Amino acid sequence: MNAKERGFSLIELITVMILLGILSITLFSRLGPVNTAAVQSGRDDIIAALFFAQQTAMMRSNGGNIRLVITSNSVSVTENNNPIAVTSTYYPLVLPQGVTATTTDVDGVFIFDKLGRTTAASITLIGSGNTAGTSAVIQVEASGYAYAN
Repeated sequence: MNAKERGFSLIELITVMILLGILSITLFSRLGPVNTAAVQSGRDDIIAALFFAQQTAMMRSNGGNIRLVITSNSVSVTENNNPIAVTSTYYPLVLPQGVTATTTDVDGVFIFDKLGRTTAASITLIGSGNTAGTSAVIQVEASGYAYAN
């Protein structure tokens, strides 16, 4: 072989392709199915809204006027029954298409006090259509702490 000719041998190229194939299969299998993205997005929106409502109530001197209301397809944070602005967008936030929410709390309203406390409940998100069979559960503690199971 001429000293000016440099490159990879066929065995080296095949080895790299096999390793890339194994690596991509491993990574994509850990991401989970694509149809879970809408439910996970809705879950994250609700947890962020719970955190926002809790933090807002703790900043206000009259914390009991901060409410988080969950309907089957939206989440809203209000102060004195007026929607609160988050950056340039006002609540309510609409959940992704095909995702519905239910709560163990009868009316779906969480009222936060000055210490960030609220009623303990769980929120269940269920997917339909392309997201059918996918669900997520959010636990809300009496302390106001919210987390996904």
